[in-house]
Amino acid sequence: MVESSAWIVFISAIFATYIWRFAGVMISHRIEANHPAFEWFTCLAYGIIASLVARTLIIPSGLMAEVPLWQRLIPMLFAFLGFYLLGKRLLVGIVFGETAFILLLLAGGINGL
Repeated sequence: MVESSAWIVFISAIFATYIWRFAGVMISHRIEANHPAFEWFTCLAYGIIASLVARTLIIPSGLMAEVPLWQRLIPMLFAFLGFYLLGKRLLVGIVFGETAFILLLLAGGINGL
């Protein structure tokens, strides 16, 4: 009895998972990729990410609080410039910002880091 009920739960879980995956595949063929709803969700996600990054840079905690504000804002400027001037590629922006931040830390000689 216990073994058969475990199989029923197992098969039910598989059915519950794959029925929604199947429905998602069927529905996704009817959705346009450039629909305004997708643009809205994309803007919302970017807004949330941008606000978290801005909060981390402007009001930092931990070791980042030891770094002066100007040494946090200049790398952010370099990251934006690298991102927008070199084809809007995220990796380029990250590399530009991180490189500027590391160079400023090395040049500035932050105490305690």
